[in-house]
Amino acid sequence: MKHLAILLLLLSFPTLAASPKVWLEPVPSSVGHGHDRIEIAAGSFFEVPASKLDTAEAWLVDTSFLVQAQNGLAYFGRPDFACPAATRPYLVRAAYVNGGTGSFSLQWAGSALIVSHASLGPGGTPSRSALVACLSQAPSVVFSSLSGAL
Repeated sequence: MKHLAILLLLLSFPTLAASPKVWLEPVPSSVGHGHDRIEIAAGSFFEVPASKLDTAEAWLVDTSFLVQAQNGLAYFGRPDFACPAATRPYLVRAAYVNGGTGSFSLQWAGSALIVSHASLGPGGTPSRSALVACLSQAPSVVFSSLSGAL
């Protein structure tokens, strides 16, 4: 009986050890490169502060973006932030490797939104973050691009 219990435990181990779902998928090669992308102005988005990140993660648990009410942006620490008339605020998943040494950028690749983070230092395991961004449309999909330099 003891051997049967051990066997059942070992057979279930791959299920228990499965890696968690990726927070943000990397940009596939089919999306193209920089010359096909449209940069979103840096003043059109901001990173959710660490004190509100748990809430942002909970809201984004099943989706990579959520439309936000303009008057709700104060919750994320920026009551002065306003989106231009042709855009709406969205809460968007983001990822980074060396947060203290880098910055985010956003680009459209057709209807796909690319959330990029470039930083100094070696690569490593990505960490979760979130951005509030003024977007002209809802993205069809959100991808991540991470880069670093030594």
